[in-house]
Amino acid sequence: MFSIFASKAGKTRKIAKQLLEFAEKIDLYRRDVVAPADLVEQRTRAEELRAKIKEKPFQLVEVETAMDRLHGVMCRNGGMIYPVSAGTDYTEMVIMAVIVAGGIRSFFLQPFKIPTNSMWPTYNGMTSEVRQPNDPVPGFGQQVVRKVTLWSSTYVIPAEASGAIGIPVDYRRYADGTYQIGLRPKVTTPDGGLLGTGLLRGTTDTYALDIDGHTQAIPLPGDFGFEGVLLRTYFPTEAALPLRRQDADRWQAVFRKAVAEGRIKQTPAGAVLLTDRKAIQGEPILNFDILTGDMLFVDRVSYNFVAPKRGDTFVFRTNNIPGLNDRYGNPSQNYYVKRLVGVPGERLRVNPEGQLLVNGVAVTAPAPIAANNRRDTAAGYYGYLPEIGGERFALPLAEEHAVTDHHYFAMGDNSANSYDSRGFGEVPEGDVVGQPLFILHPLTARWGWAK
Repeated sequence: MFSIFASKAGKTRKIAKQLLEFAEKIDLYRRDVVAPADLVEQRTRAEELRAKIKEKPFQLVEVETAMDRLHGVMCRNGGMIYPVSAGTDYTEMVIMAVIVAGGIRSFFLQPFKIPTNSMWPTYNGMTSEVRQPNDPVPGFGQQVVRKVTLWSSTYVIPAEASGAIGIPVDYRRYADGTYQIGLRPKVTTPDGGLLGTGLLRGTTDTYALDIDGHTQAIPLPGDFGFEGVLLRTYFPTEAALPLRRQDADRWQAVFRKAVAEGRIKQTPAGAVLLTDRKAIQGEPILNFDILTGDMLFVDRVSYNFVAPKRGDTFVFRTNNIPGLNDRYGNPSQNYYVKRLVGVPGERLRVNPEGQLLVNGVAVTAPAPIAANNRRDTAAGYYGYLPEIGGERFALPLAEEHAVTDHHYFAMGDNSANSYDSRGFGEVPEGDVVGQPLFILHPLTARWGWAK
């Protein structure tokens, strides 16, 4: 009996350590996009598990419980990293092999897939085009063209029941009248792979809608921001508000109005935010397209002859940025694309109006910085925020900061949704890889030389 327990304990300890390795990978690769509260919860659960596997004697049940708790958080935070998926990595490898030979990639041009929307609207990560439920759907021929040109997928989701449509939320009200509210987290699981074969498996994010007490599951590709689809479908007025923190602030406006109007309903499955829409069984309740992000070629040559300048969009390695190291000091292995907003010696500050100042003067070029400085919300530029979180290495710009020698200050054009030098510190000049040269995909007006 003892030998059987020892064998199981050893296997459990090994699996627990592998789980912790994936937790570190999520922390390292996805801290740019994971909500700070979710990241803190993951780190807390990881430390709990780490402590449990060190305890003597080994408490098998307690370790398994700690593993389950960490696994649940990692499924929310993991994106394409966790649960384990070979699909994305394999696809990227094949695309790179077909598009460009290894030598060209190493010395001249490097393909680069925009992973997030931190540089939106200049460059796109995964985005959506939202139609109202009863709007016309692109025809088959149009969908084929859009698949080739945009790599888009059309989703028209019919109602499984009839009744009032609600959005599940986590809602807690306190005795003093204050409350906390947020959208209920998605559930992330491995998908069935290519044509259901189990090959090239990715992940599926499952969301839910409530239709008069019936919970309708909505499975979607991993790492897609479905919250924006819900906002633009059911709350188009709030979705159009030109708020500094964009959808985060828009959802808060929705929540405040719903609480004031008494539209938070308690159900056996939890709290639900009631919309003003009614579903009819079999009729569409959601109607939207998912568009993949931009694929770029990065010019690795030019910066060998000319120095980067303020305003450039540039790609850089992150392995020498301490603010992106994991908690054990292991360096990041990612490439980031951001805008260079400050060169050595320049003094940077973001004023209360959301303008980027360099040496005390509002920047007027290039066009994306100027658009942010005048908050050109019609074009998708909402101004700058002075801070984005971060801890030890954060460089918030509420107060003036002088860029140090041999370093650059990087920021995303989508300031409210970009983890950049405000959070992780400056970029060493030796880690600059190059500039975006050519937008390879999508095949739209965006295709062509990068701007």
